Amino acid sequence: MGMKRKRRVRLITHSDSLPDFEGVQVGRRPVGGHYLLLAPKILRGLDGEVSSQSVDGHLEVPAERVLFVQVLGG
Repeated sequence: MGMKRKRRVRLITHSDSLPDFEGVQVGRRPVGGHYLLLAPKILRGLDGEVSSQSVDGHLEVPAERVLFVQVLGG
């Protein structure tokens, strides 16, 4: 049996009220209408500036605000 690999993703939002995020996705589908990310980073601030700000804890991003999920790495 193979071990499951952690899936690092970038969530690209289509909302001006949410930034884009990067982190380790919990599961492969939204849970309770939200994508769950561990070790999350904010990639684009609400002011449009590109940043890479780490966030403590986990992050729940509303699935309806996510345009697409980019899987990072191989």
